[in-house]
Amino acid sequence: MTTKQRRVVHKIEEGMDRQDVLCTTYQMRNFYRQLRDGFFSALDVMNYIQHHQIALWCKSGSNVLDVCCGRGLLLPLLRYHRKEIASYTGVDIAPNNAKWIKQRVTDGKPVDVDEYYPFPTQFVESNVAEMSRHLLPRKFDVIVYTSSIEHMHPETGQQSLYECRKVSKPGTVLILTCPNTPETQDGYNTQYRAHVYEWKRSELIEGLDLAGFEIVTEYGIMISRKELKKAATRLGLLSLVERLEKFIPGEWLLPVLAPMFPKQSKEIAFVAKAKEETPCLQ
Repeated sequence: MTTKQRRVVHKIEEGMDRQDVLCTTYQMRNFYRQLRDGFFSALDVMNYIQHHQIALWCKSGSNVLDVCCGRGLLLPLLRYHRKEIASYTGVDIAPNNAKWIKQRVTDGKPVDVDEYYPFPTQFVESNVAEMSRHLLPRKFDVIVYTSSIEHMHPETGQQSLYECRKVSKPGTVLILTCPNTPETQDGYNTQYRAHVYEWKRSELIEGLDLAGFEIVTEYGIMISRKELKKAATRLGLLSLVERLEKFIPGEWLLPVLAPMFPKQSKEIAFVAKAKEETPCLQ
């Protein structure tokens, strides 16, 4: 595979060609610490909200797979809200990112994960485009894939979706969140140096279908104020939005109202299920 010749880097530096990069290992900020310190942005709130809701979607008895788990930001919410899950497995190409295996996610204090979490946990070091070789024959009930596919070359990203299907059962729920790139924009023209390729909504829909997932619903998770007001105006809700923004800071308002407008949002979430039939996976 050509992807094996590409480089793993921390983030895109001056002079790098994104098409030569396999993935970046740069992580999202730890929103628990940002909120604790009172210094946070709308992106921190967005990331907290998406992780909180995803934790609530993990039902009792679920085996949960966290793709590109990094520092394990989902774990505190699972520990508090979903103690009854069957297991948590995190996969990441950079083991140094997965400090959750030795430290508490919220404040970095040393922890024995076997005692601290009320469910079994496991960390697997792997390129997610090859993770099934480390995970099979295990199959998962919920696959969490937050803000990560944009950190990979698109070929690697598509292969990671095939890998997600390989470790799924019919009906397995996949939650995928990422930027929503305008259809006319080059995906390599990214908004952040941590990103390699930002998928268009149409590419994500096609990629999920090819991998054997059926989209159940989608949500916006971040929207600009301009797009929010335009969308609200079309629905006759502008006066409501203007009333809310007089009291609710934009750091909270924009990610809270974004779910209503996925097509207009800058960041989106797809909730998909593995199809009954098994696709011809690459």
